Amino acid sequence: MKIHYSLEALPKLKNPVVTIGVFDGVHLGHLSVIKQLTTHAKKIDGNSVLVTFDPHPQEVLNPNSNFFLINTIEERIELLKKTAIDYVIILPFTFDFSQIPYDKFLKEYIVEKIGAKAIVMGPNHNFGREKEGNHEKIAELCKLYNVDVIEIPEFIAQDIAIRSSKIRKFIAEGDYKKAEELLGHPIHNY
Repeated sequence: MKIHYSLEALPKLKNPVVTIGVFDGVHLGHLSVIKQLTTHAKKIDGNSVLVTFDPHPQEVLNPNSNFFLINTIEERIELLKKTAIDYVIILPFTFDFSQIPYDKFLKEYIVEKIGAKAIVMGPNHNFGREKEGNHEKIAELCKLYNVDVIEIPEFIAQDIAIRSSKIRKFIAEGDYKKAEELLGHPIHNY
């Protein structure tokens, strides 16, 4: 797995298949997305690319909230190294960056700079300014750029849709066992 902290020195990638998100916790739901990402990349003889952000958007946009990370960026990288991802791109998240509309982010970052041939995303994934880029809008825009959108179903375990926010809730309540079941690995910070 190669790690890049910007798009400037990124080499030309082969048929990139991209997923976008924070991936805090690298939980079972994330691993499901990553499995689809790497499977589709292999299918088209391409590179699997995970685009993530540091710091977490909540730390920038709501600095006074009770928000906490499941793991640090370093721990996240270590967890991602255990997968078959070819490239991880960690973009610096700032307030100015948060103001980029989804269509501009998709066009300039994902299509033009990375060269995406496909995007893998879950049904509840949104990105861009105020999370305005939902699946429907992204799929419509991707048609213009000849980029496939692969939507995967939400990952359910023990009748729970696995999300980082739910895992944080279990951690905050002291239910580490439940949190670790949804993560699929031990909690590092607690």
